[in-house]
Amino acid sequence: MIFKLHKIPDKLIFRIVFAAIILCNLKYFFLIFQVPFTLMFKPYLEQNSFYSQISDIRDSIRGVKDFHDEGKIGFVSDTPQASVFDIPESIRDFYTVQYAIVPSILKNDTEETYAVGVYDRTEEPLEGFEVLKKINDKTYLYKRMAQ
Repeated sequence: MIFKLHKIPDKLIFRIVFAAIILCNLKYFFLIFQVPFTLMFKPYLEQNSFYSQISDIRDSIRGVKDFHDEGKIGFVSDTPQASVFDIPESIRDFYTVQYAIVPSILKNDTEETYAVGVYDRTEEPLEGFEVLKKINDKTYLYKRMAQ
């Protein structure tokens, strides 16, 4: 006795597998429509602390005429000067300020005419300097007082 096997067309198998894949991933389909509208109504620039810190610093130094003439700018923080490059938060603060004040060079000292202070915990008064501008809640621009 000879049995005949019914052959299922390849096209039908492909369609079944394709439909199963589509049905499993259908929950991601609506993300395509959500992304443009989400970007339209959410102020991501304001929520992102990195970019808001940079834009605050850049906006405040535009008003200082001889800021970039100095070439080098000092940096102070509530982290001790010797430990600035040992703590990840202070490293981030240092390089964020450096990125914002380009083309000037940021130095981890207070020997320059201008200094930028970034305080995460408490603001410490800087001797020999006056606060030129309060940039935001944790950042200050200092200028050395005339002697």
